[in-house]
Amino acid sequence: MWRCVSNAPGAAWGMCLLTLFVCGLWANPQLRADWPGLLGPRRDGHAVPGTMLADKVPKELKPTWQIPAGQGYAGAAIRDRQAVLYQRDGNEDVLRLVDLNGGKVRWRTAFPATYRQGIDEDKGPRSVPQIVGDWVVVHSASGSVHCVALADGKIRWSRDLRKEYGADDGYFGAGNTPLVAGVVVIVNVGAKKKNAGIVAISLLDGSTFWTATDADAGYASPILYPSSDSAGDDSQTAIVPTRLTTYGIDPKTGQVRWEFPFGQRGPTVNAATPIILKQGRILQTASYGIGYVNVAVGKDGIEIVRKGDEIASQYATPVAVDTLVFASDGREDGGFSTYKCLQPDTGKIVWEQIGMPICHTIAIEAQGSEGKASLLVVGIDGRVWLTPATDQGFKPLWQTQLPMGKYRALPALSGNKLLVRTSLSPDAQWMCFDL
Repeated sequence: MWRCVSNAPGAAWGMCLLTLFVCGLWANPQLRADWPGLLGPRRDGHAVPGTMLADKVPKELKPTWQIPAGQGYAGAAIRDRQAVLYQRDGNEDVLRLVDLNGGKVRWRTAFPATYRQGIDEDKGPRSVPQIVGDWVVVHSASGSVHCVALADGKIRWSRDLRKEYGADDGYFGAGNTPLVAGVVVIVNVGAKKKNAGIVAISLLDGSTFWTATDADAGYASPILYPSSDSAGDDSQTAIVPTRLTTYGIDPKTGQVRWEFPFGQRGPTVNAATPIILKQGRILQTASYGIGYVNVAVGKDGIEIVRKGDEIASQYATPVAVDTLVFASDGREDGGFSTYKCLQPDTGKIVWEQIGMPICHTIAIEAQGSEGKASLLVVGIDGRVWLTPATDQGFKPLWQTQLPMGKYRALPALSGNKLLVRTSLSPDAQWMCFDL
């Protein structure tokens, strides 16, 4: 049974749940979206199957359109050739829906922006908007969660979770993107005193379902583990990475099924989102001397398959293709960064490309029985490569350069359209490119 707090009468509440089920949200909350939010349709950095890019592109790309991006590091979400953009303009956090083909703004919705700034001078939202059916869920840097209608931007509900539960801002404000599992929105709030390290609220009206753990907030985002999970039933498990611990939680009840330590105290963050490997294992990585962990999930709990320092990603999430993992290794704020291909069970570095910036990676699945998967690698310095996702080394099919800027925000890919944003400058821009 669901454990929830709601003002909806029982019959109406049940009808709402039934409507959501019939619409397909429970089975697949991203049915009509090609890049619905964080890391694409499956939260794993893989583009929609069937995505095809050009065999050749110019050495320097010019945007098909661009509009001011204000402050923030939030990437875009895309559905039906329309993009949801989230940024801070002055004293407002602004959410807009724009046409992907021309950048025309369809609607604009604003919320009070209250985040004061931590270590980073940027005060904008860090979390990617999440499209769920006909709604959009966003998470501000101050820890507020809002839900609006995709059609017109009308606000359905808002919750100021960090303020309500007494959580602090951490180093950079709130930065994880909430996970929507059916009608449950799961947020790593980080409130210790009220057992509200992790909070689940209703997609329907924002009311609280459950709270769990006293874990501090991290910047990595929760994901769903497939069915037939460690509880031995046919439900899914929410994998929630926090500041120091990663939890496997029943999204319906908040019951902790398993947990393992990951992270360390001091000036560190967990920012790269966990991914599911082909074998059903979990891979998580962080920088600051932490490295990576490969975890197997079974009916009796979890088992650490391997810990290592072969990859240590500061904030860029790796992607898994077949039995290989492709990842940025190193830190932007000092040291040496490379791009690597890893065999995660053995820790073997299959190949390494030095002289690379921190990179975001989008995996493009193979086409046809003899096709090979490829990687769209987007450097934070604006360099972009398309390279085969193989064990044969970093051998780009092409390389191009985006306009000058710092591309820290996660890129979004819809068909052959790449949507990115620059940050930390007076003229930060959203830009769309044809590839």
